[in-house]
Amino acid sequence: MYKRCLLLVSAAFLLTSCSEPGAPAQNTQLSEQIAEMTQTIKELREENTRLQEQITRLQESVNDEETRTNLRETLNMTFKLMAAMESEDTAYIESVSSPNVEIATSRNALVVQHGDSSYEANFIKSILWDEFEFRGYNQKDSDHFMLFIARTMTTKGSEGTIEYEFSFIRSPEGEWLFDGYIS
Repeated sequence: MYKRCLLLVSAAFLLTSCSEPGAPAQNTQLSEQIAEMTQTIKELREENTRLQEQITRLQESVNDEETRTNLRETLNMTFKLMAAMESEDTAYIESVSSPNVEIATSRNALVVQHGDSSYEANFIKSILWDEFEFRGYNQKDSDHFMLFIARTMTTKGSEGTIEYEFSFIRSPEGEWLFDGYIS
C-alpha cells in the first residue's frame, strides 16, 4: 500500500515538472475560464431560483383567483336559491340542482339523496335579508364547495341562530350545481 502511494506521488511530481514552457499561461487561462463558467453557473442557478419563486407566486394567485371566483359564484347562487325557495320558484331550483336533489313541491321541501340515505330539508321561508351573515366556506377540491351561512334572528320571542351549510358540486360542463343544504 505504501509503495503504491509513493509511486502515485512520484508520477504526479514527474508529470507536473515536465510541462511545456507555455503551460503556466494555459493553466492560468483555463483557471480563468473555469472561474467564469462557475460564476455563470452560479448566476443561472440564482436566476432559476428567482423564476421558480415567481412561478410559485403566480400559481398561488391563480388558485386564489379560482377560489374567489368559486366563492362568488356559489354565494350568488345561494342567495338566488334562498329567494327561489321563498317565492316557491321550483323551476329555478331544479335548473341549478344536481341529480341528488329532488323537489317535493307539495311539501315545499327538498329531498337530498346521498348514497343510500336521504334527508328532507324544508324551503327557507320568512326571509329577512339583514338576518343573514356569511360564516365561511370550504373548498374540498376543485369539484366540491361548501358555504356556511347563519341566520341570526333578533325578533323578541324568537331570538336565536340557525346555521346553514350549502353544498355544491361541479357539473361535467364546469358549472356549479346545488347539492343540498342542511341546517
